[in-house]
Amino acid sequence: MTTPGKTFGSVDIVDSMAAVEFDIERERFRAAYDSTRDSASLAVVAVVATALNSDPMELSPLHSAIDTVALEDLFAPSPGGVREPDSTSFRYEGFAVTVFSAGAIEAVPMRNRES
Repeated sequence: MTTPGKTFGSVDIVDSMAAVEFDIERERFRAAYDSTRDSASLAVVAVVATALNSDPMELSPLHSAIDTVALEDLFAPSPGGVREPDSTSFRYEGFAVTVFSAGAIEAVPMRNRES
């Protein structure tokens, strides 16, 4: 059984991201984006800004949480279509953020994460 969630409009900085959804049961924000059109870094900022109901320019620079060049290299489309690793996680703006190679971003508020 799926618990209904809430859908938020996406932040305009990621053209391929239709919306950010909140999964009530798992207490996480999730969005899909097209990694051939938009960068993983911008997708992370879009999800977190949406989750915080904030302007992306008001967030701390993403590079203060993760090496954004390495993040882009990890999830850039590759010639064979295979990407490694499947995901990577880090903390940013009070969220545990996970970027998946399939073109998804999850952000879980740190207050909801078990240590």
